[in-house]
This record gives sequence, C-alpha cells and structure tokens, in this order.
Amino acid sequence: MKVLLADDAEVVRLLIGRFVESLGHQLILANDGIEAVEQCMAEQPDMVLMDMLMPRLDGPEAGRQIKQRMSARWVPIVLITAVEEVTKLADAMEIGADDYLLKPVNFRILEAKIKAIERTVELNRKVREQAEKLAGYFDRAEEEKRVARHLMEQLVNRERLSDPQLHSWIAPAESLSGDLVAAARTPGQVLHLMLADGIGHGLTAALNVLPLTQPFYAMTERGFALTDILMEMHRKVRQVLPVGRFVAVAFVAVDFVKRTIEVWNGGIPELQLYDDRGGVLKRWPSRHLPLGILPIDALELETERYQFNRRANLVLCSDGLLEARNEVGEAFGVTRLGLACGGRPAAEALTRTVDMLSDFLGGASCHDDVSLAIVDLDPDAVLPLPEHVEVGELPQIAGEARWRYVLSLGAEELKTLHTVPLIMGFISQVKPLTQAHADIFLILTELFVNAVDHGLLELSSAIKEGTDGMEVYLAERARRLVALREGRVEIELAGYDLGGRTMLRIRVADSGAGFDWSWQEAPDTLRPSGRGIALVNALCASLRFFGNGNTVEACYLTRQAL
Repeated sequence: MKVLLADDAEVVRLLIGRFVESLGHQLILANDGIEAVEQCMAEQPDMVLMDMLMPRLDGPEAGRQIKQRMSARWVPIVLITAVEEVTKLADAMEIGADDYLLKPVNFRILEAKIKAIERTVELNRKVREQAEKLAGYFDRAEEEKRVARHLMEQLVNRERLSDPQLHSWIAPAESLSGDLVAAARTPGQVLHLMLADGIGHGLTAALNVLPLTQPFYAMTERGFALTDILMEMHRKVRQVLPVGRFVAVAFVAVDFVKRTIEVWNGGIPELQLYDDRGGVLKRWPSRHLPLGILPIDALELETERYQFNRRANLVLCSDGLLEARNEVGEAFGVTRLGLACGGRPAAEALTRTVDMLSDFLGGASCHDDVSLAIVDLDPDAVLPLPEHVEVGELPQIAGEARWRYVLSLGAEELKTLHTVPLIMGFISQVKPLTQAHADIFLILTELFVNAVDHGLLELSSAIKEGTDGMEVYLAERARRLVALREGRVEIELAGYDLGGRTMLRIRVADSGAGFDWSWQEAPDTLRPSGRGIALVNALCASLRFFGNGNTVEACYLTRQAL
C-alpha cells in the first residue's frame, strides 16, 4: 500500500516511517496538515497516518478536506494523538477520521491496524471495480435495449397500426414488451391483425416475437391467405428460436367487403365479439398450440369464420391483462374487460379499459406484459363498391401486346401453388400498374376463385346462405379440391398501350362444365355471394363472360388513364 505519514515531529516521522517501510509499504511524508492534503491529492495514497495536533492545519480538519477532495474514493485516516479526551476524539471521528492510535505508539497495535485497513482497502477496491463493471454492464444493457426498441418499432411498422378500424395498446412489464400487435392490409383491403405473446418479458421475450414480423408483413402485402402466413411464421419460429421457446398467437383476417372474420387462436386468451349493446355475439377460445411447439408439418391450420352484419367490437388481449392482480390478489378478469369494451365505440372502449386497469391496480405494476387490440366492425365504415366508370366503347386493340404473361395450371398445381400472390409478384414489377396493385389483386382473386370454385369444383354459392353457410362452403371446397384429379385453369395477362393509356386485359379460362353466370350481372351485394363480381365489374372498363362461363375477360384501365 501507499501510506501517507503526516507529523510535525521529525523523530516521529522517522520511527513510524521506518516501521511502515519494514512492513513492505511505500511511504510518503508530510510535515503538517496542509502538506498532507497536497500530498494526498498528488500521490493518491491508500491510507493516511496523521498527527492530531499540527501547525497550520490540524489533523481532523486536514482529514475533513482529504475526505471531501477524494470524493467517491475511500481513503482511511488514522489519527495519532496523545489526547485521550473522549469528546475531542469523537469530534475528530465525526469530522473525517476513521480510527485513532494513542501515543506513545504501540507498534504491535499499529501493525494490526495497518493490516486490518489493508484488508478493508482491498475489499473496497474490489467493490469499486465490481461497481464499475456493473455500471459498464448497465450502460451496455441500456444501449442494447435502445437498439432493440428501435428495431422492434421498425419491424412492427407502427404506422400500419394507425388503421382507422383498429385501436391497440401495449404496456410492457419491463423496458421492452414480449407482446406484439401487428396489423396490415392485403392488396384486397382485408385487414390482417396479429397479437403475439412470447415467453417471459423484457428483451428475451421481445426477441422471441421478432421472427414473426417479416413473414407477416411481406406475405400480407403480397396477398397470401391467413393460413399460408401462419405456416411460414411457424417455420420461422422453429428455425430461429432455441428449443423450448414458442410464441402464442391470435391471427385475425377481417374482410370488410365480404363482411367476414377469420380467426386462428393458438394460446391467446379467448377472443370476444361484443355488440353495440354490450352482449357477446361470439367467442373464439384457443383451439391450437402456440407456434414453435409442433413439428413444422404438424401445425393445425383450421380456422373459424364468422359473418358480421352489424356494429361490433372484436377484442383481442394477452393474458397479462386478464391476470393483472390488485393488492388483494384479485385478477382483472374477463368480466371487467366486457364492461369496458361492450356497447361503446372501439376508441372509447380502449381508453376505458386502460383507465379501468389503472384504477384496479391502484398504482401497482403489472407482473406481465399487457396488450389489447380492438377492431371496430362498423358496417357504416365498410368501403362501398366503387362506382362503375363509363369509358364508352373501348378502342379496337391493334398490334401486339407490349407484354404477355401466361400461366397454365393442372389439378396438382391448383392444390399447392399460391397462384394470385405468384402473379402479383410479376405485376408489382410492371411500372405502369404500380398504383393499381390493389385493384388488380381483387380482380385476379375473384376471377381465379370463380374459375376454380364454380368451374372445376362445381360449387354452388347457395351453400353460403345461412348462419354457418361460409363454414360449410369452405369445408366442401377443401374436400372437393383434395379429391380433384383432373382439370385446368388458364390465365393470360396482356398489357396494351391505347394511345398513351395503359390497359390490362385478363383472361381466365377453366376446363369445367361451366356455370350460369347471368345472375352475376346484377347481384345482391348484401348477400354472402356475388359482391366480389360486382366489385370486379365496377373496377373494370369491361367484363365479359363467354360460353358457359368457362372463360371470362376483364379489361382494366389504370385510374390515371381513366
């Protein structure tokens, strides 16, 4: 150790100094209190031995200044004194001294005190080093959290959560949330909403849900179905996360054109559908395991559908909300959630739920991440069919098309290929059609589905009538598609330049027996069937069926051309 010895008597400095050096310590000398303070600042000793009574500045005051100037670094000060008055010794200890030694000095006691202080100084040094390491760890952890928070905000794509029909809220138990709310619209304006809950909370839980964002947004943008996106997210979780990690997910697709809700719930608390009077119209309990548990090919993709025709709030929440407990151990529960969300507009329902939870907790914190999403199913907010734009008789197409895209699909390809997203991948690269992406997606989807469902599978739209009509229709469609052994659908897209105007001609033909398409000229748009073709007819400059309905041709002019 470095030992500073301050005494105005040279003989004391000599005797005690030689003894300190004999113990193997480095000695620093000072003649009085002022020199002691200066030497202490210059040499940074590990301990100070100092006479209590010295000229210019006495020991207690010098000790006080040393303590003040050394700040966070602890330097033990031992006063050497002939004063035995208890009051003065106590005052000196209060001012800045840590211990004292009476004159004449007993060198055995001095050695023991030095060794004891040496142990304390070493322990203090280790504590200081550990504190510096912890401060470094804390700073790095905060920086990692800042980067992770920024990354999550970018990946979650918060601007898409501003959808007018969606209201959401997340409250993390720590600095980062293991809950995730993501929303986006398909090119056909179907709202995809996902609420995910990773294991635990904080950074680790937040990292669990990140693999879901890329397939959710990328595949939704291309128009993939809910089940296709689920399978890809499940594959990502299995590939990226360590063994034993999984993510509970509720995935909802709301089609505001056809007024249908499709739900898949894997490990999220029961979804609730409240009407405008506060009653429960429908519940969707968890019927599947969370993503990441089952092998990739074993994931169950069966969904539930519901047809809505009046004002309602679709409510999704994580277990952190329902299991939030107040000071007496009572859970917030489904009943309070229903009182907050039922019978009022979605935005008000969200605000009321947050306020009720805050009052319920009484200032206490939630032990788990809390997330809530409410979809406003307001029939008045459903987009109306666009008005058909009359363009007169289309000019005769002369010359070859600027480009042509042809796709021919057999029975096996129809079962496995994601046809419309595949074609849209090409369409997105045709510059004149960039702004028409959503319109073309709707047209292609309706014409292709018509060719498969009514042409090849010979399904009747009348099946959709009734409370469970859509479920029955989709189940029968799946059964017939699996059983399909032969049949073909031909799709041809061609782009023309009509005097500076871009026209897309879409032909879809199937090898089926055909169907009666005359009813589609004036469908009832309030029924489950027919609304899609009415929309196509409104979007296109012309729509014509040929023969028995085996072939349909749609001519679409970009909105700018119109």
